[in-house]
Amino acid sequence: MKVFLYWLARLGVFLAVAGFLWFVVNWQDIISVIASFVVAWLLSYLLLPGMRRSAAAQMDGWITRSQRGLDKADDEEDAEVEGTTEQQ
Repeated sequence: MKVFLYWLARLGVFLAVAGFLWFVVNWQDIISVIASFVVAWLLSYLLLPGMRRSAAAQMDGWITRSQRGLDKADDEEDAEVEGTTEQQ
């Protein structure tokens, strides 16, 4: 949930910057979208450090959990390989 909220917050910052450039500055070009992306990325990095850390911690948990299954499968495969080499 933290990752989703962080994503929504960053999207909100992007839309705010894009809207500002599009309607207030009247910069209606593809360059304004690219500039909005860069400025919103910088602003969200500066304004949302706590959300970024908690989202990163949640993603690390997901990766660790998925890696556990892979490690278990690797251990089983290693045990099978070691078992066949002992029989030879």
